[in-house]
Amino acid sequence: MTELPLTIKEHPRAKNVLVKLVPGRGLEVVVPRGYDRTQVPGVLQRKQGWIERTRRLMEADGIQLMRNEELPERILFRCIDVERRVDYLRKNAKVRITENGTRLLISGDMKDRDAVMTVLKRYVAGQARLHLPSRLAETSRRTGLEYADTRIRTQKTRWGSCSSRGSISLNAKLLFLPAELVEQLFVHELCHRKHMNHSPAYWRLVASHQPDYRRLEEELKNGNRFVPGWMLA
Repeated sequence: MTELPLTIKEHPRAKNVLVKLVPGRGLEVVVPRGYDRTQVPGVLQRKQGWIERTRRLMEADGIQLMRNEELPERILFRCIDVERRVDYLRKNAKVRITENGTRLLISGDMKDRDAVMTVLKRYVAGQARLHLPSRLAETSRRTGLEYADTRIRTQKTRWGSCSSRGSISLNAKLLFLPAELVEQLFVHELCHRKHMNHSPAYWRLVASHQPDYRRLEEELKNGNRFVPGWMLA
């Protein structure tokens, strides 16, 4: 089996070593500040069973762990059960994207990969602005938990956040996640309207709206496995 690329990152708030499999980047190890990095191979050895099992599951789902420089042939938004085929037209012009039914056409200078990725990511952000706020509003009505407004961002690490003023930020990449995980993220952030912390009272409120929250929260931690590598680059 091909060896995965390894990235080691320090995080100032990390208390333990965290091993992740990240689409398009391979193995990522997050360590506390000042951690002795010579200990990382031993950590990976102890985690080898988990790494191989998770890798097989991800690859069975068609998730690319190795960096893929190829342009995507399709875009799958699991959250809203929508798939788009992507076609490319090479021409001497500025890169642009057009949508026609279930197909996307990207035309322009295909050698300018940065421009191609930019229009793809803008398309994802636009679809997120179109679909995620209305779904959050529906969860708000169902739970009775109100909020002020919604903002769509493309963050690297956070799926969402809730400000003290009641503004909820959502990551555009949520579109790639299964609907049940996105719904859990909505419940998580809306419950912060009552408790701006992760106290026992907060988790009791979460549980009252989603009894299976522990499993869903754990799966959200590895939610990037559903996101294509080109979106993470």
